[in-house]
Amino acid sequence: MSFIYILPSIQAAVMSIDYGTEWFKVGLIKPGMPLDVALNKDSKRKTQSVVTFRNNERIYGSDAISLAGRFPHLTYTNLKSIIAKRFDDPLVEEYRKRHVNEMIADPERNVPIFVHSESNQLTTEELIAYQFQNAKQQASETAGESVKDVVITITPFANQYERQAILDAAELAGLNVLSLMHDETAVALNFAVNQELSQEPESHVFYDMGAGSTVASIVTFSETQDAKTKRRTPQLEVKSVGFDRTLGGHEFDTRLQQLLAEGFMKLHQGKVNEDIKTSHGSMTRLLKEANRVKQILSANTETMASLESLHEGLDFKLKVSRAELEDITQDLIARVKSPLQTALEAANMTIDDIKSVILVGGGVRVPAIQDQLNNFVGREKIAKNVNGDEAAVLGAAFRGASLSNQFRLSKQMNIKDVTVFPIEVSYTPENKDKEAATLISTSLYSTFGTIGTRKIMTFNRETDFEFEVNYGKNADAGMKGIAKVKVNGLTAAFEKHQDDIKSSEQPPKVRVTFELSDSGLLSVPEASLSIGKLTLKEKVKSFFGGKDNTEDKKENETGDKSLNETESNVNKTSTKEETPKNSVTKIPLTIEFMPSESISLSTKEKEVAKKRIQELDFMEKQKRLREEARNGLESFVYRVQDFLYEDVVQLVTKEDDIEKFREKLSETSEWLYDEGENAETHVYNSKLKELQSVEGPIQHRFKEYNERPKNVERIATAIETVKIFISSIRNQTEEVRYHTEEELEALLSTSKAVEEWMADQVAKQEKILNTDEPVLVTAKVLEKKKYLESELLKLVTKKKPKVKKEPTSTKEEKAKETTEQP
Repeated sequence: MSFIYILPSIQAAVMSIDYGTEWFKVGLIKPGMPLDVALNKDSKRKTQSVVTFRNNERIYGSDAISLAGRFPHLTYTNLKSIIAKRFDDPLVEEYRKRHVNEMIADPERNVPIFVHSESNQLTTEELIAYQFQNAKQQASETAGESVKDVVITITPFANQYERQAILDAAELAGLNVLSLMHDETAVALNFAVNQELSQEPESHVFYDMGAGSTVASIVTFSETQDAKTKRRTPQLEVKSVGFDRTLGGHEFDTRLQQLLAEGFMKLHQGKVNEDIKTSHGSMTRLLKEANRVKQILSANTETMASLESLHEGLDFKLKVSRAELEDITQDLIARVKSPLQTALEAANMTIDDIKSVILVGGGVRVPAIQDQLNNFVGREKIAKNVNGDEAAVLGAAFRGASLSNQFRLSKQMNIKDVTVFPIEVSYTPENKDKEAATLISTSLYSTFGTIGTRKIMTFNRETDFEFEVNYGKNADAGMKGIAKVKVNGLTAAFEKHQDDIKSSEQPPKVRVTFELSDSGLLSVPEASLSIGKLTLKEKVKSFFGGKDNTEDKKENETGDKSLNETESNVNKTSTKEETPKNSVTKIPLTIEFMPSESISLSTKEKEVAKKRIQELDFMEKQKRLREEARNGLESFVYRVQDFLYEDVVQLVTKEDDIEKFREKLSETSEWLYDEGENAETHVYNSKLKELQSVEGPIQHRFKEYNERPKNVERIATAIETVKIFISSIRNQTEEVRYHTEEELEALLSTSKAVEEWMADQVAKQEKILNTDEPVLVTAKVLEKKKYLESELLKLVTKKKPKVKKEPTSTKEEKAKETTEQP
């Protein structure tokens, strides 16, 4: 099953971001380039999800990690774990305990914001936007063009506000999000693209333990057949999801960090003044070392943790065994099977129904975790044919290509993804123009309901009303309310159309459309009042019991084919089984969609963040231009200092001029490392231009001296080619030859003129010194050579004249005359 063949419509690239708690990866697909992972500035295929500030400059990846130990308060990590969460959320409280960054509650949104400086407070969305900018830069540099269209991966248990926060961060970064995509669904898509799947349905588990959480998704691959075209299309359907929000590799690192800290204090008992746990810089370095030790223990039973001058100038060295790591993480290891068990129960499956278990994420490399999974599913079901690090980002990039209008895929795959939380609508029914006291809740989307669908609810109302959209009663979404929705214009519509309503055979209905997008975001795009009125023909049919169900059936079959539109009726009035067809007047109503929580960024906050990003972009650009100017001047000085020692330079430049130039270069070099260390860009450029004005004439004489023998040879070769051509033409018989003597003489005359010019230039050049401005220059030689070759080409490409054919009758008469002669 091949999906990877892509037919480009125009030159445009699409990127993907697999954004994790500790790392992010960037995928890229572009016409003429294979689907692959973009490299960062260190030529690595993944980048740490961290940003550090130094002197108004944002530093990313490994450079940021290197600075984290010295500037922990200016380094922001693990931001994904707290995005769009309340300030008093347990995960946010845990973040404050583990990180030194100063955090306060946003007075309006009640979410954590970082006090970066006295004048700046940074939101989590803005800090993530910086990392998205870095991802965008990686993709753009790899593609050789600006890339904006993106698919971003997200955990399936992210709620409405967390998804919106990621979209807001992408907007701040200047990205156009084609869709959000669940991590494991992206892995499953990549799996389907690269595997030969059978025609029979088969189910696989995608078990993903990242740095921050663990998810198990059960996905069934099958084929669906279009009822009309009979075309069969592969389908990826997510059946169920199990997850653990806090079970991830970072928790193992933190436990190991604490073990190392305690080991340091025991090792240097009585030698330290303050507990190492009070030193944020030392603990940051220990966390990095803990991650390194954990990775080594995945392949070895023991290793050494080692850091120089860790705390109060004291070195640290401690042997750590795999058994110790497993001992301090027993409770974490015991939770490994739970997400998979939850997913199986939700899908009503057993492990026998699963063909394979695909392991994804860095956390699954820990031997104890692998043992837990092997014991639960059987070692033979653990698949080894997926790149667990890059499958998600590549799957998301492929999804981006299918969503972008810049690509046409040779084959398509239907994707049916789900929401892991039930969604319901709560309202109070209308009762004799008064709101009833009893609140009614109606299920809109059940647990594991399909996303990328629309649903319609019908209300029997006469006045403007409102309702709430919430997560289900037992949903572990982190938030209860999604939105409060007001439907306006209904009261006015009833007053305006009261005559039509009275004459209608059916009561008017309010139809409200809900959409759960491919990104998992719920919205209410439209609402309308439908007033039905029987036509005269339909009234007659109704009176005589006539039926006309053909049109009804046709109407039910039509609709938005790209969305699965279903209808849920609320407050239905009883209707007869067979209702005559009536004409319907549809009156649009206005909708106010108000998020239940004021967690998302406001328009004003976005504007402030965008302005700050623009300022940082400008300052970083100026800094980059300054560094480029300084580096350009520095490299010029080094290059020319070496250049002046060339033997040919000694021949074409006066010794006194060389010495003066060397002195000028030395002065510039000393200036660069002294008062010029922090000079402005224009100063570097000015000094470079001044030096180039001295080097230019030397470089010109140097090049012309080296090219002179070649120039003489170039002209000689061109003249010889002309002579050979003329000689070959003159040696042809008159029957074959079609070039005139005038043409040959003209070419020969041109050749002689060039030859005489060359002789004159050589003579003049020999009369002057090598240190003088050269007379015989390459540019003129190439010009003369080109002119001579163009004149030659005119004759070489001259077409042979066509011979006029005699009519057949004339030939026969001549032949007859010849035959009849005695």
